[in-house]
Amino acid sequence: MKYILTTLLLCLYLAPATAQKKLPQDAISTYFAEYVDDEKFTAIYVSGKIFSFLKESDLDLEDLDDEEVEAVLKVVKDVQGIRVLHTDVNTRQYWMEAKKRISTDQYELLFKLRSKDGDNIEAFVQDEEAVISELFLLIGGFDNFAMISFVGAIDLSKLSELQKALE
Repeated sequence: MKYILTTLLLCLYLAPATAQKKLPQDAISTYFAEYVDDEKFTAIYVSGKIFSFLKESDLDLEDLDDEEVEAVLKVVKDVQGIRVLHTDVNTRQYWMEAKKRISTDQYELLFKLRSKDGDNIEAFVQDEEAVISELFLLIGGFDNFAMISFVGAIDLSKLSELQKALE
C-alpha cells in the first residue's frame, strides 16, 4: 500500500512538468508547425543564434556608430527566435481559427485595434518584472492574416538604453 501511495504521489508531482513540456513554447508554435509547408503561407523563422553571430561578426553598419550597434546587440542578445506566418488567402477564416485556438489567458493584452474597414490588430505580451518573454501580434483583415511572435528575454531597461543611443 505504501509503495502504491508513493508511486501515485510521484506521478502527481511529475504530471505538471510533463504537461508543460507538451505545451507550445509560444503562441505561434502550433500554427507554425501546421502551416510552415503550406504554399498559401509565407513562413519566416529567425533563430536567436543569428543575433549571437551578429555580435561576433565585424559588420560594417555605416549608419550606426559603435555605441548604437552595442545598444542594439544588448537588446537582441537574449532573443530566442522570431516567427512570422502570413497569408492573403482565406484571411477571415484564419483570423477566426486563430482567435478560437489561441489561449490568451497567459498573456496581457497591450492593445487592440479594429478599423471600420475590417482590419484587426491585437498585441499581447508575457512579461515579468520589466523583462518580456514573448511579444505576440495577431493581425487580420479582408486581405491579409499574420501572426508574429518574438520569444526570449527582452529587457525593457535595455530598450531605453537603445533609444538613448539612437538619439
